Amino acid sequence: MWIKNLTVFLGTEPFNWSAAELEERLDGNRCPPCGRQSPSSEGFVPPLKNDDRMVVAAGSYFYLVHQEIARLLPGPVIKEELDARVEEIRDREGRPVGRKERADLKDQITFELLPQAFTRSRRTGVLIDPQRRRVMVDCGSESRAEQVVSALRKALDSLPVTRPTAASATTAAFAHWLREPGALPEGFTLGDRCEFKNGDGASVRITALDLGREEILAHLEELAAVKVNLCWKDELEFDLQQDLAVKRLKPLDLIQENLDGINAEDALDEMMARLELQGGTLRGALDTLFDYFEIKAESKPDAA
Repeated sequence: MWIKNLTVFLGTEPFNWSAAELEERLDGNRCPPCGRQSPSSEGFVPPLKNDDRMVVAAGSYFYLVHQEIARLLPGPVIKEELDARVEEIRDREGRPVGRKERADLKDQITFELLPQAFTRSRRTGVLIDPQRRRVMVDCGSESRAEQVVSALRKALDSLPVTRPTAASATTAAFAHWLREPGALPEGFTLGDRCEFKNGDGASVRITALDLGREEILAHLEELAAVKVNLCWKDELEFDLQQDLAVKRLKPLDLIQENLDGINAEDALDEMMARLELQGGTLRGALDTLFDYFEIKAESKPDAA
């Protein structure tokens, strides 16, 4: 396994749970089956197949998995059935169908069709670093990450965390790095991707090019740099966004060699080795970035 995206939340209080305490809490908040009349269900599931444990403890990290099951009932299907029933009433009773009646018909159709709808499961990994008070959700969507953290907060009764906010503007830092790559935090180098945007929604994406080229830097005259591709010590490559979300995490040569060299006896041992390796590398990279942007954990927390 490999964590591919990170939406990071910072704790404002120490994370004092043990693996056993987390196990008990998550076991009591397992994802139930999606009932015939339920549009969705969510909860936590074991990270490994054929292994019932809810938490994988790897070194100083905890790994867990959130699951959402949703019934797929496309809007066009409901609309088609609704239009047919409205037309039937008009023909049979010779009267128009008002807004409230249409809404009631739509609810009735949804109720009737929901049990026939297919279900889709979506699993999202969560890596917790208690030493740094970080909850890292393997997800590129902030709204999805908030949903997962909300479920974890419910399971734990309290989870005072917040998204990090940089003391200095990230877009200004990105522009500075593009113009002067030597100004990057120690251990980081520029990759070959970036994205520019302006307030009107215009955007320019650069891929697989030397970011120091004059025609690329010229975009900074009218557009803001909102995403840059970075490399960390020949170990990791990722895209850093202006909201400090991390996307497209990939192992570079040094980490890939270590991953390839893992000789585990079973799937659990392999997962633990991979989590500890990636977790330690991410800790170093995030420590450096958060120090650079003067990010502290004392930000205002979400409601517990």
